[in-house]
Formats: sequence, structure tokens, C-alpha cells
Amino acid sequence: MHRFVQLLRSNWISATGAVVTTLSFMLFVTTFVFLAFHGGGHTAYAGLIVFVVLPALFVLGLLAIPVGLRLYRGQLAARLEALEIRPIRLLRVFGVLTAVNLAVAGTAGYEALHYMEGPAFCGTLCHEVMSPTYNAYQDSPHARVACVECHVGDGAEWFLKSKLSGLRQVAAVLLDDVQKPIPTPVHNLRPARDTCEQCHWPDHLTGDRLAVHRHFADDEDVTPESSVLMLRLGSVGGAGRRNGIHAHGASGLAVSYLATEDSREEIPWVRAVDAEGRERIYTTEDFDADEPPVESVRTMDCVDCHNQPSHGFEEPERAIDRALAAGALTRSLPFARKTGLELLRVEWTRDGVTDGMRRAMQERYPTASGFDAGTVERAADALAKIWLRNVYPDMAITWGTYPSMASHRGCMRCHDGEHIDEDGNEISMDCETCHVVLADRERDPDILEQLGLQGDR
Repeated sequence: MHRFVQLLRSNWISATGAVVTTLSFMLFVTTFVFLAFHGGGHTAYAGLIVFVVLPALFVLGLLAIPVGLRLYRGQLAARLEALEIRPIRLLRVFGVLTAVNLAVAGTAGYEALHYMEGPAFCGTLCHEVMSPTYNAYQDSPHARVACVECHVGDGAEWFLKSKLSGLRQVAAVLLDDVQKPIPTPVHNLRPARDTCEQCHWPDHLTGDRLAVHRHFADDEDVTPESSVLMLRLGSVGGAGRRNGIHAHGASGLAVSYLATEDSREEIPWVRAVDAEGRERIYTTEDFDADEPPVESVRTMDCVDCHNQPSHGFEEPERAIDRALAAGALTRSLPFARKTGLELLRVEWTRDGVTDGMRRAMQERYPTASGFDAGTVERAADALAKIWLRNVYPDMAITWGTYPSMASHRGCMRCHDGEHIDEDGNEISMDCETCHVVLADRERDPDILEQLGLQGDR
């Protein structure tokens, strides 16, 4: 070992490589053990250093050793002769160290891959850029689904594509070349059949489902109201007919369309092909091309309607109704909803919104007029939380920046009565194709009492 150390010292490049490799190895092992004993609750930066930076330095140091020996091979030969090093022993040392190095590099590589596919790496490493979508993800129904399950999926092809895309994104962040707000939809997203449909199966979405939505009036009493819908979620109706909300994605019906802008909100051309191969093409009056370019036509899938399945942003009316229904925002304050909506639309800063909301609410509901200071402060904090959840001025995200297409807005892109085929048939705009309205913003609707749900929602 003494002779081997002398060999490494034969030139400065190999010596530097040996020092870098040794130090990075020691730091990796000690830090890895420390994180393991602390439950793995490390930050994104700790993971970046442990599983990316240190392994990179380790490998860089290893590469420097033979590079130095190669560049200073004249000195190496002289030293080998002077030290009378026996090749067998040298090979043994190299063999043992190579085995150790491979073990370390393999472990670090696995952990680096595992770490880089975790939500913390995706969401917290680039705070300003990714905070909006990461915070929305944590508040979504998919909060326990790893980012890569939807954005990458299985297979080497999309894994490689995702890493190349990630490198471009990192370069954009470093060069401050990020579009603000980040444009949606993502046009190079993997097809939903390879991601969403690994858990959600349109053909097995059958039957109807009752939906009860709580609303509140802008009056002094913040009067509660209810909308009750019977959603036709299914994809297969009676006699095997394709109907209901999820018929668009079920087997036996292929829908494709042409969008004239990146947001996919303007759709002048739609093609539907049924299980027997019968084709119908619907166009708007202003569409003058016989057939759009093949590369411009998109096959419809889940994300054309569920465009924000894990990164949804709310409108202020919907957000404040949810807070009132959950009790996070109290109805005991007169005109609480109207006042809340006014304050949510103020152009706050993220650092100043909480204090600003408290001051504004204290002005509207002063203690001198008999309002409880604690109640007012909790209401202000609830409003600030809603604002912080949905508005990010530094990323140019405000109310309505990312609208949901799983709504009338999305449906009316095609179901507007203006898409007509050559026989004069139009894409239906009958709302009852997808839902039946049982109550529309009613106070104590009879249907809830009949279902035994009165007061439960």
C-alpha cells in the first residue's frame, strides 16, 4: 500500500484525483449513514449533494488517477523501476480498490436515481419555478403518487426522454430563461394510456354518481346554497352504447381533433370513429381546409379534459366556498364571502399577504364594534392561505391563469352546437349527456332531504 501511495504521488493530477475520491467517498458514507438513521427526512439540497454531487466528484477523482498516470507515464516508468514494484501486488491493490469503487459508485448511482425521481427533487430544488406546481401537487388527490408515475412512466425510452428534457429545464433555470407563467398544456407529455390508464380504466367507469356542491351567497348572512347533480360518469350505457362523460376515452370510440393554438382551447375540427370504423368529421363554419396536417391532429385522451389532475388552481369563488363549507372561514362575520372575495383579488405580495389580510379584516370588523379579534384573525389567515395556494406573482400566476378544462369551459370547446358534419349533424350541446341537474344553487333543496343528506353536506 505504501508503494501504491507513492505511485499516486508520482504526479499532481493522480494525487489530486486520489484526494478528491477519498474525501468524497468518506463524505458520502458518513452522510448516507447519518441520513439513514434520521429517517431519510433530508431536504432537496441535502439529497442533491449526497446523491449527485459527491458521487460525481468520486467518479471524477477516479478518472483523474489514470489520466495523470498516462500523461506522466515517463515519470511513472522511472518510479516503478526505482521502487522495484512487483506487478502482482499492484494488480491486487488495483483489484481490491476497483471492487470497492464499483460498490460505492453502484450504491451512489442507485440512490441518485431514486432521489432524482422523488417528488422532493422535482418540486423543491428550483423553488421559484416549481413552487406553484409542487404546492398544488401536495394539495391534490395524487399527492401520494410520485411525479415520475405520471410524467415518465415505465420503460427506457421515456426515462431517457425525461432526463434530456430535465437537462434542458435545468439549463433554462440557470440561464433565467423560464417562461412565466409556465405554459400549459405540456405538449410532449406521454400519452395517458401509458400513465393515467395504468390506474384509471375508462371502460370500467360505469354508472352514475351523485355530486353535491355547497355554495354561499354574498348577503349579510352568507346564506348556504346547494347544487345537486347526477353525473353520468360511465363510458358504456344501455345496449352497449357509448355515452356519458368518459365515453370519449373508452375503447370503441376514437376521437381526434385539431387545435389552432397551444392552449388547445380553439378546436375547429373534430373526427370521431366508432367501433365499426364509421367516421364522422365535424368542423366549424370558419374552417376551410379539407383535411388538417396529420402531425397537427391530436388523439384525445384523459388530460384533454383533466388538464390539471395534480396541479390544479382554483378560482376565488370556488376556493372561498370550499373554505366556508369546511368551516375554515366562518359565516359568523357579516358579508364574509363578499368581503373575502374583495380581499382575495387585491394584489398582495407573498411575504406581505398574511399581515395585509389581518389589517384589512381588522378594519372591516373592528373589535370596537363587537367583533371577536381571534375570530377575525383566523378568518384573515384562512383567506391568506387561499391566496398563497393560488397566486404567485413572481411566476406571473394569478386567478384564472390555469383554468380547468374538466368544466363547461372544456366541454364547450366542441359541444357548442357549431361543430357540424357533412350531413348537417352537430356535436350535441345537451348538458344532460353528461349530467342531470337536480338542484341549482337552492336553499335546502328537497332532493337532499329525500336522500337523507340534508345538513350533512
